[in-house]
Amino acid sequence: MCKFVIKTGKHHQFFFDLKTDDGTVLITSDAFHTKAACNSGIEALKAVARDDNKFERMKAATEHYYFTVKGANGKQIAKSVLFPTPAERNAAIKSIEAEAHDAAVAEE
Repeated sequence: MCKFVIKTGKHHQFFFDLKTDDGTVLITSDAFHTKAACNSGIEALKAVARDDNKFERMKAATEHYYFTVKGANGKQIAKSVLFPTPAERNAAIKSIEAEAHDAAVAEE
């Protein structure tokens, strides 16, 4: 089961990662100015996690593949790590669609 992990970055901004059971990071959020806003970002992602239309699949210039997740308001919530193949990227999306809506939240 995936889990959200909240962390503090530079300049006291907050971010979250969505990690697999083995600790692999699937996505990292954009920066939030407050912890409450970060938690709202997690809830926004959970709300759209089952909507495949909220995942934008892309190819990087480095021949790797990634995706972004957009909230109900159309703004980007998070961006994935790079994947070597489209199949691995798509498998990560399917995992998020299946598990993110029920994922626990922890802090680092």
